[in-house]
Amino acid sequence: MIKISIDDGHGAETPGKRTPKFADGSIMKENEFNKVVAGYLEIALKRCGFSVVQTAPENNDVPLSVRATRANHANSDLHISVHANAFGNSWNNANGIETFVCSMKDKNTLQAAKSIQNEMVKATGLHGRSVKENPNLYILNSTKMPAVLVECGFMTNKKEAELLRSDSYRRTIAEAICKGVCVYFGQVYKSQKPQKEGYKVEKGTIIVDGKRHEIQRILHDGNNYIKVREIAKLCGYDVSFQGSVPVLTKKK
Repeated sequence: MIKISIDDGHGAETPGKRTPKFADGSIMKENEFNKVVAGYLEIALKRCGFSVVQTAPENNDVPLSVRATRANHANSDLHISVHANAFGNSWNNANGIETFVCSMKDKNTLQAAKSIQNEMVKATGLHGRSVKENPNLYILNSTKMPAVLVECGFMTNKKEAELLRSDSYRRTIAEAICKGVCVYFGQVYKSQKPQKEGYKVEKGTIIVDGKRHEIQRILHDGNNYIKVREIAKLCGYDVSFQGSVPVLTKKK
């Protein structure tokens, strides 16, 4: 079975890896995006018949050397490092998706990168910044298998930052990366099972400490579903993720 190792680029507390403040004063740490996408990507890859190894499942900032060592020990056939991009520390117009390789001369890695880059651009409609070479990126120069680092949009671009913190975009990116992997290895991409009928998405109301708030909810089979992030925000919690598992921490 073909084995893919995944690296969720940076830990929750890595300095500087976050968006500028949104209008409501909130921010998104890069790891919030990376880790969720890594989790969704694992699910998609397994659905398509791949074996998967997460090289940084912890919530702390796992050193690059450990990530690379774990990928090498797993003898994976391809390593994918998931990231969100940034240009400076304030909002600006830098935009798009790009994929990095250690060397353009490595034809196998270059082909994997092109396949993944093409599928991400196709799925999102964002500007394609192409495949680029960067031999100084540790995770690329220290892994012994083909390895790519994907930058899935800019945290410093307001429009793309809103996408990066949306669950639908995270799922879209994960599925696109999976499609690219399937193209590279000649595997058949198996799409997600269609959503069952009976789901209804609508605006709802929730009362927290006596105050009414408008939120989005999903109704299905008599059950009322609300996003964890929305509830956490209203109750004064920050949300991070371990894979696809939400972790709530009371704001200080």
